[in-house]
Amino acid sequence: MGVDGGAAGMSNTKCQAACKAAGYIWAGTEYSGECFCDSQPRNGGGPAPDGNEGCNMLCNGDQTQICGGANRLSTYKFVTGNEPPVSSSATSATPTPTPTASATPTQSNTATATATGLPVGFEYKGCYVDGPGFRIMNYQQTDDAQMTISSCSQKCAALGYTIAGMEYSTQCFCDDVIRMGGQLATDDTQCGMGCGGNANEKCGGPDRLSVWSSQDTLKVVKKPAPKDDVDGGWKYQGCITDPVAQRVFPWQLVNKTGNSPEWCLGQCKKFGYMAAGMEYGEECYCGDLDDVEKSEVAPETDCALPCPGDAESLCGAGLRLSWYKWTADPFYVWNYPTGGAAGAYEFMVGGPVIPLILQPAINGKVSMLEKKGTGPPNSTGAYEFDPSLSGDIFHAFRELRGITTDIFCAAGLTMPDKAGRQINVGGWSLDSTFGVRIYTPDGQLGTNGTNDWKENFNVLKLQRGRWYPTAMVMANGSMLIVGGQDGSNGNPVPSMEILPKAGGVFTAPYLVATNPFNLYPFLAVLPSGGIWIGYYNEARIIDENTLETVKILPKMPGSVNNAAGGRTYPYEGTQVLLPQYYPYTDPLEVLVCGGAIPNPAWGIDNCISIAPDAANPQWTIERMPSRRVISCMTTLPDGTFMIMNGAETGEAGFGLAKNPNLNALLYDSRKPKHQRISIMANTTVARMYHSEAMLLDDGRVMVAGSDPQDADFPQEYRIEQFKPPYLLDGRTQPQLTVPNKDWDWEGTYPFTITRPNGNGEIKVSLLGSESSTHGNSMGARILFPQIACTGNSCTVTAPKGPYIAPVGWYRMFVMEGPTPSHAVWVRIGGDPAELGNWPNLPDFLPLPGV
Repeated sequence: MGVDGGAAGMSNTKCQAACKAAGYIWAGTEYSGECFCDSQPRNGGGPAPDGNEGCNMLCNGDQTQICGGANRLSTYKFVTGNEPPVSSSATSATPTPTPTASATPTQSNTATATATGLPVGFEYKGCYVDGPGFRIMNYQQTDDAQMTISSCSQKCAALGYTIAGMEYSTQCFCDDVIRMGGQLATDDTQCGMGCGGNANEKCGGPDRLSVWSSQDTLKVVKKPAPKDDVDGGWKYQGCITDPVAQRVFPWQLVNKTGNSPEWCLGQCKKFGYMAAGMEYGEECYCGDLDDVEKSEVAPETDCALPCPGDAESLCGAGLRLSWYKWTADPFYVWNYPTGGAAGAYEFMVGGPVIPLILQPAINGKVSMLEKKGTGPPNSTGAYEFDPSLSGDIFHAFRELRGITTDIFCAAGLTMPDKAGRQINVGGWSLDSTFGVRIYTPDGQLGTNGTNDWKENFNVLKLQRGRWYPTAMVMANGSMLIVGGQDGSNGNPVPSMEILPKAGGVFTAPYLVATNPFNLYPFLAVLPSGGIWIGYYNEARIIDENTLETVKILPKMPGSVNNAAGGRTYPYEGTQVLLPQYYPYTDPLEVLVCGGAIPNPAWGIDNCISIAPDAANPQWTIERMPSRRVISCMTTLPDGTFMIMNGAETGEAGFGLAKNPNLNALLYDSRKPKHQRISIMANTTVARMYHSEAMLLDDGRVMVAGSDPQDADFPQEYRIEQFKPPYLLDGRTQPQLTVPNKDWDWEGTYPFTITRPNGNGEIKVSLLGSESSTHGNSMGARILFPQIACTGNSCTVTAPKGPYIAPVGWYRMFVMEGPTPSHAVWVRIGGDPAELGNWPNLPDFLPLPGV
């Protein structure tokens, strides 16, 4: 039978209830205070030969009941139907099969303290009291009918323990300390039972241990007690119940050998939990103070189990928590804005497709790409959306043609050529995985363009087919394409290649090792000249020329109870780069929020950040208010970030996520860490797998998509807009004029602004063009350059390059106080890879030039 734990206050009624609640049909009590549960008797157990006489110990929680005896179980079985279980009164109950019953060994009046074949240094230390109701050694080995002093001692020594104890002829216990303030028996002859394998040796007795050890002086630790004031802020609160149906704290850790208040509370503190508890000795739980409302106060005597990592401290008991709360400065502060300060979701327009890729264009419009071959019949898979016509469903969308393969789970970028052409690579299966598609935005807001996508698989394609790849514009203006699968859940493609084609394919061993949890890896050009790559729960810096590893970074933390949690597809968190400020001397920081863990498949409730170029980079963990997976993060012009969409449980994929997370969060990088998150407005629309969020040029956030193919959630064609607080405070957006839109690094360029709201502080932000899909905003970054203003006339100094601001198109916003202007697109660094002259093939002409 599996043990449910020994504790003061035991009775047959209590044991039966605990076993029944845990789903077992057998219950048994022993030694006054031990309760065992199982679905059947085991190990050849049967009726005791001495009948009811061996069950002679009163229950320590009810003196009117018998709770077994020494090596004897009072057993009960739950029957089907409405009948009650066998009466809990041992005096009237008929004995049923007991798994450990055997004939009582012959008693001896002399306890022999000699044995042969012992481990080096093992000597007899005496006969120690062991219960009833408690154990003085923690690690019981399998019962052995042929046990000797030597066999038990050798077994313990082989496991690394320095103390061995024998009891009831066949029971062997190991440990490194004697617990519960261990006391010698009043008479050594109380350890008088002959060993099962050698009757001339003595192996303990009823509730008595023959102790042998290699320690010169046996280490004895006191009876465990609650430990208060741990780590300067954890205060013991008492013993509480932990209902099986609804556990008090959600996050469980198990440490069979090292659990202690210091260890458990330290883990919870690291991940931002201010309430915690220990249970069953080896279990640690983390949560929040509100969680305790699910429990009830229990007698202190119920929490009686010592901690395996600190024998003098208590770690709860069966379904009982020794719980603590943090009483010093909080680990985090969440902000709760109200009214317009919380932002607002609003319906924008019904869409013709469910986009799984959103990409802003330099003409102010938005490219929307859906999974063509697996989407609605007769769809081209591509549309252009005009936000200025968002109230007019009949004119806001233009269908684009020319895509001949399926862009389902492809990658995208805006190229640094004069036309700001958009490129899309990879796709779903077969020829689609090799696809290279190019679109030149044309037309202005309010006016349709005429261009379509261009694709010819036969003349322009990737070197390797890729499904779920990531793309990035490199410092030299070329495009790096990384990772993926060989289409439709095929073999991994753990490699990298460059467009336009330069060299062959570079295989990355670390992408081989972390398959299949590294799809849509995170990429960014670093100020050091290296390239950041984050994949699964790992990260490193690679060389921009050789693509070899330069520095391996610490592993990304997952959840408090599972380091194997991941941040990239399919565990799918979301990443942004935190702002860079003139003079750009601080290391660039990467922020990753959410993700998921397996077993149970829960979203991760934290954000993590690191400065990869720092001398000793380490991850900072910041709690989020709720779990979140398959989410999106959008960079706003003021240096804040919206965290939106997703679910609380599951992972990426069709039908794999549940419990939609309807709440938006604002992450304010201008505030101290652990105080950066505000809990914003809620939506009523579940945005699950294949949902997106993207900044529009006017400062709104476009929220679209959701294609989970799950009966619980609809295919979502509605498009929402989220208005951040800066659009709801009654201020007027300033107007921005930029004569020169083609910049060199560190060049100085004039611009003019209006000041409709007075004389608020003027700042400029530059946001890299992004292509957003599956939580990966390819190309996104934000910089705050140096500016100087006299009245409404200002100058801006372009950032350093190409490692501070990689080549390409940026959206320039001017901030008057908290309020952003509409964006003006500028190009920084030109087109050093001459993409404007590529590909010089008939189906892709005309070319815009560099």
